[in-house]
Amino acid sequence: MEEEPTRWFGKTDGRLGFGPLTWQGRAAIFLYVFLVVVALVLYRSLSLIALVVAVYTIAFVLLVAFKSDLMEHWPPGE
Repeated sequence: MEEEPTRWFGKTDGRLGFGPLTWQGRAAIFLYVFLVVVALVLYRSLSLIALVVAVYTIAFVLLVAFKSDLMEHWPPGE
């Protein structure tokens, strides 16, 4: 029998209703915020900041999608 992997993110009783469930989820949020702040401080060009933050955001959203139950019923119809 296959053991289900631990989810980093999921439904919570908090105000948003979705958030980190483990220390890995909280660490991923901290790392994302830290990298965005570093990008804001390090880069001077607004377009470069926007590009870097967009890449970080896409990576973070994919991490949340795959380490939570959001992808459980994807693709639809299966």
